[in-house]
Amino acid sequence: MSEWENCTKRFPFRTSITEPEREYLSIAFKDYFVATEQGQRFIFGNLGGTPLWSAGPGHPWRDLEDNDPVGDEFLTAQFLDKEHIDNLHPLKGTGQYQGKEVKYSIPRNCWVYLNNRTVHFHRTSTSETPESPTDDDTAQVKEILEKTETTVASAIQKLQAISQPASPAIRAGSSRTQAPVQASSLPTPPVSKGKAPAPVPP
Repeated sequence: MSEWENCTKRFPFRTSITEPEREYLSIAFKDYFVATEQGQRFIFGNLGGTPLWSAGPGHPWRDLEDNDPVGDEFLTAQFLDKEHIDNLHPLKGTGQYQGKEVKYSIPRNCWVYLNNRTVHFHRTSTSETPESPTDDDTAQVKEILEKTETTVASAIQKLQAISQPASPAIRAGSSRTQAPVQASSLPTPPVSKGKAPAPVPP
């Protein structure tokens, strides 16, 4: 039986958690409960298999086995790349990276911005500092719109050049260059066989 299972059996008198107590939980706890012992409330949390307990907000978290207080280093042990984070909150897993608000994602096991985009710490160029994903998307959309606008303007100019009627000088010149109609090419009425042609009127 695990240490956490022993803990849950050792303190069977459960009670509902209050909002201040919930705010005092670590995001890294796999499980938690509140129990009463000799009329006092205690919060218990499972941090990586280690049972911790606290008398509530304002009181330290302690290792259940030896009752020693646990520090921020222990509470944040599973936060990767935490050395890059400023103002790290050991319980909420929040802080700032290069002036931007970030939080630790337990399911993804990485730091993310408040819009859930992953924080990338190891940049090779100073020009690649992580900008807001919203700003990045806006820049890309702006670039696409500018390219589209240029393409459409060019296409309109070409269509206008093609659809413009020829100038009068060109039309006049073209009518003079047409070949005259040959008389032989005009149709002649049929003549009946065996009949003399009609006399030409005087």
